[in-house]
Amino acid sequence: MICGCGKSVEKERAELGLKVCKACAFGGVGQKKIMARMVFSHKTAPEIEILSEEVFKENYHRFTPHGARSCVKNFSKHICR
Repeated sequence: MICGCGKSVEKERAELGLKVCKACAFGGVGQKKIMARMVFSHKTAPEIEILSEEVFKENYHRFTPHGARSCVKNFSKHICR
């Protein structure tokens, strides 16, 4: 099996179903980008949620805040009329 760079893929890597040579693999060729976001289920203990690039792009509008920066501002807008 031949890699995209023109070198042959090592026998062991080909047996595992990998399609790029060792040099390209360490260079990041042929790998999908991994995305992550911080999830705050508690005030002092955030968690990291690891997502594929496709899922992150599909849900990006849900991860970004819209409107005022704090919840206090969002609630006080309607109360102080």
